[in-house]
Amino acid sequence: MTDASRLTPGPAVTTGEHRRTAWSNWSGAVRGIADRLLAPGTTDQLREIVLDDTARAHGISVVGSGHSYANLVAPSGRTLIDLREHRGVVAVDPAAMTVTVKSGTTMRELNRELAAAGFALPNQSAIDEQTVAGAVATATHGSSPRQGTLSSHVVAARILTADGQVRTITQDDPELDGVRVHLGCLGVVLDLTFTIVPGHRLRKVVLRRSLPDVLAGLDEFREVHFGGFWWYPHTSQAIVWKAAPTNEPPTPSPGPPGALLSALCNNSWPPRAAGAAHYAAALAAGRGGAQVMRCDEALLHHLPPPVQGTEYSVPFERAADAIRALVREVRRGGLRVCAPVDVRFTAADTAWLSPSRQATTCHIGVTHPATARDPQRWVAPLRAVDSVLWEFEGRPHWAKVHSRTGQELAARYPEWDRFQDLRRAWDPDGVFLGSHLRELFER
Repeated sequence: MTDASRLTPGPAVTTGEHRRTAWSNWSGAVRGIADRLLAPGTTDQLREIVLDDTARAHGISVVGSGHSYANLVAPSGRTLIDLREHRGVVAVDPAAMTVTVKSGTTMRELNRELAAAGFALPNQSAIDEQTVAGAVATATHGSSPRQGTLSSHVVAARILTADGQVRTITQDDPELDGVRVHLGCLGVVLDLTFTIVPGHRLRKVVLRRSLPDVLAGLDEFREVHFGGFWWYPHTSQAIVWKAAPTNEPPTPSPGPPGALLSALCNNSWPPRAAGAAHYAAALAAGRGGAQVMRCDEALLHHLPPPVQGTEYSVPFERAADAIRALVREVRRGGLRVCAPVDVRFTAADTAWLSPSRQATTCHIGVTHPATARDPQRWVAPLRAVDSVLWEFEGRPHWAKVHSRTGQELAARYPEWDRFQDLRRAWDPDGVFLGSHLRELFER
């Protein structure tokens, strides 16, 4: 489960101006007809769009690679800005140990450029097709209790705000923790500066254990460099993985999951068959052994699309009980979950809207098929997951589906009002608020 290169592409990208353009995210669950889809090549062209009366009246959204499950883009009737022309590393500063990168660059592109220069990010998300701006805006996280979300490694940002100004935010600015997780509603991110570390390899060990044993010893994950596990629903099986820096030579890449393993974990089994399929999958996955890989590649997971997903971040102290509650809900037949449940960890960070704010956090991710034949089939099961995990002080992942109101979320984020003040100051007319964000912030 370590290859993300087999994911289906995100939404098609275009150049120039395209009116009444259909847009959908990578799962196909978020779709609509945009008023315009634009791919500007310069900051001046971006500014013209942001200050255009028609665009402002209809609303503006920036689209990345379309990997958000949630309706953050809200394409219908809006002007969409595609930043594919804003890609590439601007500068690597070995003295400061930072990299500045344009916002439309994908995580994969950034990782490869850093590796070629002998550097790496401190952490890596589970997939690498997102743009850096999208990953940061939504508090996308990695798999390390020693590292915060990707947003926590941002030390500077340049943003084109709704008044046409370019604001440069650095570590000296109190707004940086507001900018770190901004959901796309503060403006158009032009570039970001991240801290970096020397390039290195990780030795990744994969083994099979019983879920009760994993949960009983969950504290061991507080100490790992990187790690997590997958629970195979309708079984008591878990696949645990851990990774740590090593000077060992790299081993051959294992490649994508085998056809049999992919078939057994394809998210389409009925519950009665899922137990047998998942037990066989766990047996196969548990033979993974140890591999030595470049650090960013070792942290990638395979995610077979098209799926829709929810994820909740719960305080580490509540994690074992939260997962046990999810197991009980599945076992009594109230919840169909037929793909491995992804469990990972991050350190506390300081961003105002980070699900990991001020607490070591366990992230519990569940996916469900998103099919054209029955596009709403995922709603009931993911809402059931939402209901279970909310009760454990959970905070939903911003880029994934949830059923929480702004009022409910405000109670979970002590700096919610502070972010609201920043948003209103930088975008008083709500130009960057789509329907989903408007429901969260204005109702």
